[in-house]
Amino acid sequence: MRGIRHNQECGWLQIRCISSEEQGQGDPSSRASLAGNPAGKRPGTRNRATLIAEELLDCEARSLVRQSIDDAKGGDGVMTRFCVGRIIGPRRDRPVRFDLPPIRSAADLSAAMEAITSAVARGELTTGEAWEFSQIIDTFIRAIDASEFASQLERLEAAAARQAKDAREP
Repeated sequence: MRGIRHNQECGWLQIRCISSEEQGQGDPSSRASLAGNPAGKRPGTRNRATLIAEELLDCEARSLVRQSIDDAKGGDGVMTRFCVGRIIGPRRDRPVRFDLPPIRSAADLSAAMEAITSAVARGELTTGEAWEFSQIIDTFIRAIDASEFASQLERLEAAAARQAKDAREP
């Protein structure tokens, strides 16, 4: 457990570790008094140390950013990467130009998978991109299967309705 104290005059933050004996955890009879607030903290309550650290950082944010930019301009490679990384951000995905054969039924699955594996073999797709394409194809095939199932169910229900109607008529 930490005791946190902020000195407003000097702007320093002191964090002091408290031993388990000071907390009362060494003596089992004092554990009941540690319950404190049985309901817990209210939702949205923020950590006091975080609030103090944010307050201190907010006061110095402008000068820190200016110093970082000046260091980057002065040739500090780490600061240059840091600043550029904040401006551009990491690239997560790249656009992939890939000719995938049309998929109209489950029978088209083998041609699509063959095109994907060939593209991986030629180095046009990475294995991760091929996996993502295979997941897209899998989703597409599931949608086709669901559509075919629904149309087949409608045909069967219509046929059953016709048979029931024919059975009622003499």
